[in-house]
Amino acid sequence: MIPLIPLVLAGGAILVGLRNHKNKNSTPDEKSVLDRIGDYCQTFVQRHIDPLFNNQERQNQIQTYQHSVSESEQEINRQLCLTVPSTGLAIAGAIFYPPLSFLSALSLLYLTAPFMRDSFLKMRKEKKLKYRLFAILPIVTGLYAGFYVTTNLVTLVMFLAFKISARSEARIQEVLQNTFEIRPPTSVWIKMGQLETEIPFTELRPGDIIIVIAGQTIPVDGYIDEGFAILDQHILTGESQPVEKCAGDPVFANTLILTGRLYIRVEKSGHQTASARIATIIKNATHFRIEHEARSEQMADKLTLPVLAASGLALATVGASGAVAIMNSGFGSLTFISGPLSMLSHLNMASEHGILVKEGRALEALSHIDTVIFDKTGTLTLESPEINQIYCCDNWTKEQVLFYAGVAEQRQPHPIAKAILAFARDLNLILPMPDSTDYCIGFGIHARLHDEIIDVGSLHYLQQANIEIPDSILNIQKHSHSEGFSTIMVAVNMKLIGVIDLQSQLRQEVTFLIEQLHNRKLKLCILSGDNAEPTQYLAKRLGVDDYYFQILPTEKADIIKKLQQQGRKVCYIGDGINDAIALRQADVSISFRGATDLATDSAQIILMGESLIHLSDAFTIADSFNKNMDSTLRLSFLPGSILIGGVFLFHFGMPSALFFYSLGLGIAVSKALSPPTPKLIEQSTKSPDGVVA
Repeated sequence: MIPLIPLVLAGGAILVGLRNHKNKNSTPDEKSVLDRIGDYCQTFVQRHIDPLFNNQERQNQIQTYQHSVSESEQEINRQLCLTVPSTGLAIAGAIFYPPLSFLSALSLLYLTAPFMRDSFLKMRKEKKLKYRLFAILPIVTGLYAGFYVTTNLVTLVMFLAFKISARSEARIQEVLQNTFEIRPPTSVWIKMGQLETEIPFTELRPGDIIIVIAGQTIPVDGYIDEGFAILDQHILTGESQPVEKCAGDPVFANTLILTGRLYIRVEKSGHQTASARIATIIKNATHFRIEHEARSEQMADKLTLPVLAASGLALATVGASGAVAIMNSGFGSLTFISGPLSMLSHLNMASEHGILVKEGRALEALSHIDTVIFDKTGTLTLESPEINQIYCCDNWTKEQVLFYAGVAEQRQPHPIAKAILAFARDLNLILPMPDSTDYCIGFGIHARLHDEIIDVGSLHYLQQANIEIPDSILNIQKHSHSEGFSTIMVAVNMKLIGVIDLQSQLRQEVTFLIEQLHNRKLKLCILSGDNAEPTQYLAKRLGVDDYYFQILPTEKADIIKKLQQQGRKVCYIGDGINDAIALRQADVSISFRGATDLATDSAQIILMGESLIHLSDAFTIADSFNKNMDSTLRLSFLPGSILIGGVFLFHFGMPSALFFYSLGLGIAVSKALSPPTPKLIEQSTKSPDGVVA
């Protein structure tokens, strides 16, 4: 038997000596022996151990979206790596040279000391007994009883469980504050009286008038003093449709001028802008889900006190052997280990169906979701609109209207131009390049083709150009707007020839998906930065339960928070930069491959197929995980219950404890790692026509 107290004192003295030596003799850039061993452990675990936890497909997915390893996982990596040679020493001590077992015991005490300290501090803070503290006691009692090899193996399994649990932690916060960060130009042009001059951006003051032209990003918040332009405000509103801006309208930093020229009176710059404030919200946001504990860990915590009480009773009635046996019954540890393993098997199952679950706790929470909220543009709809209808004036044909619109819109960067040109290609129209193209005051394109003058743009543009608009066309536009469409007017030689109706392009899989989610009795909502009419039209078209329009990024999170305060569990699905705050507020956040980097970094779950077709699969796998967890936890109780009964009735000792612990471990791990394949997965991956997506 090892003299534990002298051993602990000797080990503590050695550790203090090593740390003092490091502090006295090492430079800031020089690493100590312990640090170099730690670095080696990180490399070893990440290269050789991590791939064992995932199938190849999931490992590739993780490498795509993982930016760094958390500090807690790095610590577990070091301890897991060091447990391997400790186990080797114990085996060598049992076979060849017994004093090696002493070194093994010392290393185990060193490795588990941080867990004991942290668990004690957490227990004192939360004022409740934690399993992580109780998990150390079987190690100490096992060493005291001389079970060196078995204790090392149990510790190795424990650290493996901690490792799996750590891989379910959030690793996604490092890039959030950088996306909305203002990256101002070195210099800007300002208007001073009748002159335009260039000054450093740092010298810009509120009230100055800056000049921004097409292709440039607006670097400040302010109001348009003069000029007209079409802006892409997607970064703030999420809407890909360009917006028209003229004198008196507000503009915001980080929005892009597509066409036009603006004179902007500076109101705010730098960290005072709306975009910078969003970055601050993201950086400082703390989410209650970080404090959430996995169900298996909660169950293990609840079992700690009863097992300690049973061990104390055994000590008083049947002796120390029975007390140590109950300590090693594995009640808490089997629960603690089987939960992460069950989660891991379902994470790999999800990856095989094109779903990357970055946070294991999200899979556990997904089955409790009762409300699903979709961002509209880019999630339910594609960013580029599509042509719904072409209305013609007099004797003009649809092909002619489309031809002249396509000629004028050639080489224009905005989504409306892309939709018009795509439709023209579908009709095999040959579009010559215009002789000249100019953006004109009033939000339109003025082009010349031979002796014909083409004007394409909004109603406001054509009216400013003094082009007559018949009442029938005004009625068409009014009806189109009420249905959620936008309209583009086309005129040739100062005469209106037709109107092009544009609508949001719905993702192909959305109708089928909405039907599946409704079958799950989920409440479905849409959040949109767009106006009321198009949002209402889409909600009615899809049959969703509720919708919100003209919503800013911070307001999305407020809506989710309000629903949560009403007792709802919210899943938010978004793809844009502006969705980051909402994704962090939701109980479960989902994005998909092809979305912005910030959305995929913020989301807990990523659909790898660049579509929503596997969203229902995620719910199915989450249901399977919770059912598997329930059955695994029930099975893990059986061997420990038999052991405790045997201690009091038949005076079972440590050999029996090891047998039943091994039996329980085998049952729990087997059940956790081999869950039944959910029947609905293959069905839910089929589109309405029966083709597997």
